This record gives sequence, structure tokens and C-alpha cells, in this order.
Amino acid sequence: MTQDSISVGLIGTGMIGSLHARNLAGRTRGAKLAAVMDIDQARASAVAAECGARAMSDANELIASHDVDALLIASPDDSHAELALACIQAGKPVLCEKPLATTQADGERVMQAEALAGRRLVQVGFMRVYDRAHRELYDLLQAGELGKALAFRGQHTNPGRGPISIDAALVNSLIHDIHSARWLMDAEIEQIYAQWLPSDAAEPRSARFALAHLRFEGGGIGTMEWNGDSGYGYEVAARIIGESGTAQSISHTSPSLRRGGSLSRAVTPDWPQRFAQAYRDEVQAWIDSLHQGRPTGPSAWDGVMSLAVAEAGIRSTWTGLPESVAALAKPALYQTP
Repeated sequence: MTQDSISVGLIGTGMIGSLHARNLAGRTRGAKLAAVMDIDQARASAVAAECGARAMSDANELIASHDVDALLIASPDDSHAELALACIQAGKPVLCEKPLATTQADGERVMQAEALAGRRLVQVGFMRVYDRAHRELYDLLQAGELGKALAFRGQHTNPGRGPISIDAALVNSLIHDIHSARWLMDAEIEQIYAQWLPSDAAEPRSARFALAHLRFEGGGIGTMEWNGDSGYGYEVAARIIGESGTAQSISHTSPSLRRGGSLSRAVTPDWPQRFAQAYRDEVQAWIDSLHQGRPTGPSAWDGVMSLAVAEAGIRSTWTGLPESVAALAKPALYQTP
């Protein structure tokens, strides 16, 4: 794409969709928000009015619109795969919020359709790739400052959002940490052993806390810790232990306060505040890649492999044993040149 401004259609105007709408409308160079769609027409109309776009009620109609060059999918998880497939069929680039699908099989359908199309059209919303704290850790690894990466530790702490199942915790929430582990360790995860604590004794598959042990191809190991209801705020951090050093990302950026015989530091209340800049940088990088005709962000392959790990984690919660991650052949489209 070479036009001065890429016209984007947004599907889904909930919390994350509204955030993307505002970023596209006022904070993204080389893009304009043309239209938004939601089955909740009142919500779509409100976001459209705020952002200077038109409101629509049909996703397929939006995808087919002649004045829409690219799509951003921020609708409920179970709609992602079909909408991404529709974008591929229309030949339009799409930034699809995580997860790419709710099952590995549906994720593979998207990946195979894109491979058949012969060019990358799908970017998956693993925005921690654009978070400066995570990027600085990645850059240290790439510069060889830690030597070979031996172990990964991820911490994902939520303030509490109501009941969630262990399945949803893995596929919807921990999917971010799974991708971070693959990305930072530069290796696929080949085995996962997941354990959890229920949030409600009467609902044994409900989840309050989860811990997953990982084994990577090439011998690395790792852990992911997930807290669904911390009671104090939101934190995300990653730590890498290497052959010649250890590095950890910062989990928040507030200053340390020493006062009245105490030392304290404010904790970010939730993810929109913690990752506000990362979401802006993610969309800007996506738009820049469309202008340049060179995809750069997390791919459908990343979406599928993260789902493969999540599904192995779900199997582990049923068997009580470590489970192997399904081995997949990487299509040529996603091979590094």
C-alpha cells in the first residue's frame, strides 16, 4: 500500500476496541479510522461519533467496503477465526486481537488460508512485542549480553475480573505469556505442565491462580505464573536467566516513594494503563508495515503455536501430567528469509 493514509475498519467496540479506535483516530500516523462495527449499535454509534467514523452493524459488509483498506478485529474471541478468514478472502490486511482463534484447529485454518493466498495478511495482537520493557529485555538477549538463554520466568498478575475457567485463563490470558516465552527464548515450547487453584470450590475448573512449567526445544526451561485476582493491581514481568547473566523487565514505571518510615511504589491498576503506549506502538508499527509492504509483527504462525501450547496446557490440567505440544511443520511463508 502506498497511499498517504490507510483506511481502517474496526470490528468490535468494547474496551479494547474503543482503545484501538481512539489510537487510530488520533494517535496513528498514516492511518484513518473509516468505520466501526459492533452488534451493540448504541456502543458502535458512540465510538463512531467520538472518532469521526461511521457506524456499521454487519462485519462482512465492513470487510467488503471499498473505502476500507485494512481491518482490526477486536470482537469476542470466538469470532476471530471466521473474521480473519473473511479478511484473507477479501485480500485485506488484518490486525487480529489475541487469540487468533479459540482452538488450534481453527487457528490452523487461518494460517493455511493465508499460506494459500501466498502473502502475509494477518498480524496477531501480541502487543508485548511492542512494550518497551519487554523490548529492552529482547534487545539484551539479541546483543548477546546474557549468553545463551537458559530459563524464562513470566509473571502475570490481574486485579480481578470475576469468574474465569482454567481453560479461558490459558487461551485468553496466559496466551500473552506463552508468546512472550517463545519470542524471548527464541525457541518453541515442546512441553507444558499446568496446575491451578480454583476460585470457587464448587466449580473445580474455575481459576484463581495458575502455574505452568515449560520445556523448550533446545533444552531451555521456564515457568509462567498467573494470578487472576491479586487484590492490589496489575503487573506483568518477564525474567531471562542466561549463561552469563540474568535480566528482568520492569513490571511498572511508578517512582519509589520514601516517606514516614516506609518505602512504597504505586502499582498500575489494570492493563489499559500498563500497556497504553504498547498498544499505540503496536498499531503504528502495523500501519507502517502496510505502507512499506513488509510484514513485521507477530504472525498467524505465532498465533497457532501459542494456541498449541495453550491446548497442551489444558490437556495437562485434565491428566495431571506434563503434556507434549503438537509438533507442526512451519509453512514456507513464515520462514525467516
